[in-house]
Amino acid sequence: MEKLKKQQLMEMEKWIYENARPLEMAKWNLLWDKGSKDEVLKEMLKYQNADGGFGNAFESDMLLPKSSAIASTEAIFTSFSFDLDVTDKWFLDLLDYFMKTKQNTPSYWEAVPKEVEDYPRAPWWNYSPDTEFSPNPCAVVAAAMLLYGNNEQKALGNKIAEKCISLLKSDKAIGDHDIYCIQKLFIVLKKTGSELLNEETYKAMNRRILSNVCLKPEEYMNYVAQPLDFIDSPESPWYSLLKENVPMNAEFWINNISEEGVWVPNFSWGVDTPESKNATKNWKGYMAVKRVRILKAFGLTEKF
Repeated sequence: MEKLKKQQLMEMEKWIYENARPLEMAKWNLLWDKGSKDEVLKEMLKYQNADGGFGNAFESDMLLPKSSAIASTEAIFTSFSFDLDVTDKWFLDLLDYFMKTKQNTPSYWEAVPKEVEDYPRAPWWNYSPDTEFSPNPCAVVAAAMLLYGNNEQKALGNKIAEKCISLLKSDKAIGDHDIYCIQKLFIVLKKTGSELLNEETYKAMNRRILSNVCLKPEEYMNYVAQPLDFIDSPESPWYSLLKENVPMNAEFWINNISEEGVWVPNFSWGVDTPESKNATKNWKGYMAVKRVRILKAFGLTEKF
């Protein structure tokens, strides 16, 4: 399979050091053994609020300073992806934030609060009340609670997990981001030996992935779910499901790096403002780290 070349990695690193957020710089350095998990955590905690949640444009597409469920869930994703220390007070405070903000709504938390509309944001983060159950982001919150929560949090995690699995096995349409979140939950349910996982559940997950993944590289410049969005390493539980598509997806990534030396997001705010331009720049750094981490896990990067 084609590999990401050393020269490409050097150009990408230069772009990251000159343009990316310090958080992405720390992630990049950790990826190449030039930094530490503590440095990643230190940068991430700059986005944590006193209530334990995360805000302050941690999710680059909304500049809301106040904590939100979406931004706070991204902190869980980051801690899982980079194996950060979740035994410390910051993570306990994060779980407490979710307990304190839990609502009597179908998904337990609104993705973003109403105040989001007082700040620059992407149109997909306009406020919308929680009227229908969605695993995004509560499935990831449940995963964290089941692994690291107290008894009350574990009970809530199980309750959410049951709803996620029920939705998964139904015929109701769900999107790719819902599946990404349920995947994190699946891994935790397997680790904890949950009875929610059985042959029927695994088949349902496979069916959902196959119905959402796009296998046409000519469409990858559009906002579609690609195979490597569902499997981030050969150790992924779903690797065997999509392994034949890894070379095609990796080749597309490697051959579609911009002249800047990084990938350009296939989404935008649809407006030309300083805030939207900065968000795009932040996403370039985020995508560079994420995609290189995946390619590296598959052995598709030259020595660097």
